[in-house]
This record gives sequence, C-alpha cells and structure tokens, in this order.
Amino acid sequence: MIKMLTAFTEEIDDTETAVAEILDRLDLDNNLLANSVGILHCACDFDESGAVGELCARLPFDVVGSTSLSVQVPGVMSQLALTLTVLTSDDVRFVSGVSDPISDDMSGPVTELYERVIGSLEEKPSMIMPFIPFLMAIGGDEFIEKINELSGWGIPAFGTLAITSEEDFRRAYTVYNGEFHPASLVLLGLVGDVKPLFFSASVVENNILKQKAMVTDVHKNVLKTVNNMPAVKYLESIGLSSGGVVSSYEAMPFVIKLDDGSMLTRACISSTPDGSIILCGSVPAGSTLGVATMDASDVITSTGEKVKEALKESAGRNILMYSCVARNWTLGTKVMAEHEEVERCIGDSVPYHFVYSGGEIFPAFLGDGKISNQLQNDTVIVCAL
Repeated sequence: MIKMLTAFTEEIDDTETAVAEILDRLDLDNNLLANSVGILHCACDFDESGAVGELCARLPFDVVGSTSLSVQVPGVMSQLALTLTVLTSDDVRFVSGVSDPISDDMSGPVTELYERVIGSLEEKPSMIMPFIPFLMAIGGDEFIEKINELSGWGIPAFGTLAITSEEDFRRAYTVYNGEFHPASLVLLGLVGDVKPLFFSASVVENNILKQKAMVTDVHKNVLKTVNNMPAVKYLESIGLSSGGVVSSYEAMPFVIKLDDGSMLTRACISSTPDGSIILCGSVPAGSTLGVATMDASDVITSTGEKVKEALKESAGRNILMYSCVARNWTLGTKVMAEHEEVERCIGDSVPYHFVYSGGEIFPAFLGDGKISNQLQNDTVIVCAL
C-alpha cells in the first residue's frame, strides 16, 4: 500500500517561507511510513531561489522531478508554484538516481544510471518513472527506447519530459535532490507490491481524418516526406496547408500506427523551408500516418472522462497525472481550464497531482506479453497507485 501526501508553495523569493509552507503541509513526523520518495515539479523560476535545494536538504528521502509549465495538487493550480508529492509505504521501496550530463550520445549515461539504480536489484521493479531532459539533439523517445531495451521490454514506465513556459525551453530541467539538471535523466523505481493502473486519452477517434498515408522519409523527429512528397505538400494535398504555411500546429496532432498495433500521437512544432515538419518526437519510416483535429472542448471533455474512469476503476487510489503542453496551448486564453476540470472531477476524494508535460511516458501492453513504453504527445496520462 502506498500513501500519498501533497504540499505546495507559491513563494519563490523567500526560501524560508517556501520551505516552511511545504513542511507544515506535509507534517512528516506524523505521516511518513518506512520508505518514502518525493516527486517535485515547479516553475523554472525556482532554479535561482534556493528553495528547492533547501527543501530537499531538510527532507529524509530522495526527491525526483522536473520543471513544468503549470502544476496542481489539492489546494493550488498555478503556473508559478512548486508542488511536492510524497509517496510513502511500509511494503514498497523506492530507488532513484540521476545520470551524468548527456551531450551527443545518451546510451552510456542512461545505461550506467539504469544499472546503478535498477540493474542491481534482486527484485524487478513493478514500475519505473523516468524524468527526461529536454534536449534539442536527442529526442525523448530515444531515452524510452533505451529504457525498453535495458528492461527487456518487461517493466511499465510512467513519467514526463521536462518543460518550461519559456519559448526557447532553455530552462527546462530535471530535478534530483535539490539540484536542477539541464541534460540529465532522473529515474525512480517502485519495488514491491505495486499494481499500478494506467489510463490515457488523446485525440477523439471521430476527429481523426479518414485520409491515411505512409511515412516515407523521416530523420528522428523531422518528418520529411509522406507518400513520397514533402510533408507540407502532403498536408496541402488534403487541404490542411496553403502556400507552404501550416497554421494551428497545436490543434493538428498526427496519429501514428506502428507495426505492433500500438499508436503514437505526435504534436507538430513547425515547418522548415524544404517542406519538412518538425515533430515533438520521432516516428518510424513505413508507419501509417493520420491527421487529427483538437480544440479546447476536446481537451476538457477527454480529460474529464478519463479522470472519472480512473476514479471509478481505481477505487480510492492515489492519482498521478501528466498532460501534454500542446493540450494547454489548444486552450487559448482559458489556460487553467484543464486544471479546473481535474479539480471539478476529483475534488478532495483522493490525493492527486496534475502536471503539464513536454512528452508523456506511457506503457503499451502488447499481445506477446511485452511492454512497449512510449513517448506520447497531445495526451493526458493517468496512473493510479
């Protein structure tokens, strides 16, 4: 059994006040069980305040996490807050670590971290939570592919890619024990009697356009050609682009069907002069591509329905949620609408956290018994513990 505590502060400048608010809300002396870990998410502005370092120095357990565009736990929904979610248990252990900084090649640092945190365990974790750095040269899905390989396609992963509200994403950090890391993977493993339930919602099925196509040339997250024509030209051919300009990228997710039957959703970032499209994650050549539409009502409705489903199926368990930043962009001026829907559905019924994500890490359970962890976009993911 895992007990979950949550706390928050919106105090950025006064470190002592921020730390006191968190500790007072947690009441650790009366609430901690034998094993604990903290999951911290905050606005990037906390990187210079000293509050995160001071808080973690005063906690008797490891703290993992990342920056986010916007965060929520019971009592607060804010773009300028720090939230701390504590998982504590008598029969579940928590193991964690941070990798060395990653530059051109992530394989070595990720392998070393995985072996140090997970590989030496006598018992395979029931679940892992990766917190992935936002790197322009290395896509988040490359990290997930490596984790799949290292775990033998046998451990479900649930987590997030660091994000920030800044346009250049320069201060998108992972967090480990009070330090902000611009280029390091953070990993958490849950070991013991854990039976997590997973839920996700992405584009509405009826919003996927009937036209399907094949990805014919791609380099990592740069979609070059579709049906052997430049990607932008393909969108023009189905009426979604004009004069080489693609508008409303955040409202036009791509739905990718893979050979194993699983699905990926990819948000579009921009187009390039040669007619390629930059995506928020890679897609494999030969996969089937569909284009969907998404508006604010789709985001709010799908989140509400998925929260209600999770609450019904999990019967009072703790709830962890991550939602793609592209879903927030789709809300336009109603930037807190998805937060408000989560609060309306959950209220004070169970402990929860809801955090915006640069990419959602979610497991697909395949027919052959393997688990294909994937990086999704335009998706809200839920884990009940």
